[in-house]
Amino acid sequence: MTTTPEKLLEIGIKKRNGDIVDSWSSLAENFGDGMFSDGEQYRLWVKNRLRNEDRNKNKTLSIKEDFKESIEINKDGSQSSIKLIKMSIEDSKDVNYLLKAHGYDTDLWELTSARSNIWNSYSKKDGIMQLYSSKISVKPKKDELSLESIRSVFKEMSDMYVRPSHNPVRYNKNGMMLEVSIADIHLGKLAWMGDSNDTYNWEIARERFFHIINDVLTRTQTYKFEKILFCWSNDFFHYDGLTKTTTGGTPQDTDLKFAQMYKIGTQMLIEAVDLLSQFAPVETFYVGANHDKLTSYVATEHLAAWFRNDTNVKVDTDPKIRKYIEFGKCLIQFSHGHAEGKRIGEVMPVEAREAWGRTVYHEVHAGHYHSERTVTKDNGVIVRYLNSPTGADTWHYESGYVGALKVGQSFIWDKELGLMDAIYTTVE
Repeated sequence: MTTTPEKLLEIGIKKRNGDIVDSWSSLAENFGDGMFSDGEQYRLWVKNRLRNEDRNKNKTLSIKEDFKESIEINKDGSQSSIKLIKMSIEDSKDVNYLLKAHGYDTDLWELTSARSNIWNSYSKKDGIMQLYSSKISVKPKKDELSLESIRSVFKEMSDMYVRPSHNPVRYNKNGMMLEVSIADIHLGKLAWMGDSNDTYNWEIARERFFHIINDVLTRTQTYKFEKILFCWSNDFFHYDGLTKTTTGGTPQDTDLKFAQMYKIGTQMLIEAVDLLSQFAPVETFYVGANHDKLTSYVATEHLAAWFRNDTNVKVDTDPKIRKYIEFGKCLIQFSHGHAEGKRIGEVMPVEAREAWGRTVYHEVHAGHYHSERTVTKDNGVIVRYLNSPTGADTWHYESGYVGALKVGQSFIWDKELGLMDAIYTTVE
């Protein structure tokens, strides 16, 4: 089979670049088909071909530089544009392609005429290119509203709409972490001053819940946070099902039907996450508690579905009742505290063995008792039982569990230095 001049040139270029080890003589004999008397003649032929191509490149390059692009604006608002465009024959027949190539918005301009002429040119990147000298004339589209345009808008929104993600104004990859823990809010609890010496209902619960969040965000406005840890699933709901009892079956005083409680509660959580995510990426999760083990888990799945397309929000739906968060040299265990008893500070090095070895500062944050307690274990784990902003119902009053401060607690963590600050928000 006869080797074409193009193929001979390709082989010669590879030889010049050192990609082929065979001698010029061997190449001339194997591929030249008698075209060259020896290897030196083949080498000189390749050299001259490349020299001629360089001359052609310089010529076509100067032609491109001489091309003059122009835009003409007419009195009636129409315009004419001339540009040198790299496109295919199919592209030259595409109205929208031509409009965009000339810099016109297809929603605002209408093509009235177009003409394209072949114009070869050269670039260092692409070599010889077949370009087109393209001239188009356009006019503004009429401002009209049709049934078809309305349908098009709604179809585009339904097919293409993606909820925009928020860019936190205080986001810093090397910042700190804010932990917002609202323990034992007990949404749906009913307390009457007449028999419990306190007043509490779902409206008060909601007011205190958002007061804590806004207070913390206001007091931390000088910080830059890498993320916000939002722990809410410590008896967030007061009862766990249609029978108005705790998970274990204990009847509760309530001012809400189950459907009302769930709807109000999930709306509060969504609003809270949206509020927090305006300041830093939010991470939230499920912690199993004794009043609402099932309902809080379902609400966590609800949050995961709601924020499924929000890259600024992470929802952990793991059903295990304890969670571990590793942040730099810090390891924090979140538990409700009703089930583990004295073992609450002893499970961390077993359940989170690898994270335990990587970290220095170890704490457990729990709820359940509605009042602050701090216990240091022999293994160095600090166990903090957090205050609650909830009211005291009849059972607590009659049992003598009175006097606890109604407080929300939040914490600021540093990756290297551990717990840096605690924020107390008193709600009454």
